[in-house]
Amino acid sequence: MPEFLTSMGLWSLIPLLIFGGALLVIFGFFVAGAFTLLFLGDTERGKDTIVKSLTYFLILLTLFLVFAAVSYLVQKGEVFKPVEPTGGFPSSPIGAFPPVPQFIKIGDFSFSGPFALSEVDRSEESGIFVALCKKDQGYDIMDITKKSKNSAFTSTLNYSKCWLEKCNNNPANIFMALYWIPEKETILSREAMDKMKKTIDFLCLEKK
Repeated sequence: MPEFLTSMGLWSLIPLLIFGGALLVIFGFFVAGAFTLLFLGDTERGKDTIVKSLTYFLILLTLFLVFAAVSYLVQKGEVFKPVEPTGGFPSSPIGAFPPVPQFIKIGDFSFSGPFALSEVDRSEESGIFVALCKKDQGYDIMDITKKSKNSAFTSTLNYSKCWLEKCNNNPANIFMALYWIPEKETILSREAMDKMKKTIDFLCLEKK
């Protein structure tokens, strides 16, 4: 079988064969009418055959144009069909989305985090922090402290004196939770810390 027939497919050639065969038959009628008119001298029969062949040709041409238009519209519609991705959906053009914020409830207060101590130790984030020690599925609440910008938790006395002791000398298990209050709101910050100290039991904080 010729290669171009294989690439096009036999089904796609059937309409061409039908229209081509009909065109040959009509052309045969036309030749017969012309032969009858010119060589046999039967003018009426020859003209009638020629007129019929031209009429059939116009009908066939109309059918062909309609078929071609419908085929074009169908193929054009298939072009705009959504194509399923083969390798999964592409990544977002704006990059990876930020992680979902985490919160932890301590007493009556909701804190951001917890964050590993190494992540926030020397960060510029300021606010009220609660020191936690990770134990199995939960946390021991060790201490509360107020951090200013660029200060380090690991340089405080409580870190070396109590946090490490309560957390089996393993800094990797020490986490911090943040209760954010604007730095200028000193009164609000002091009131919040006082309430936390009264309502939450901290292992490294002696209640007065």
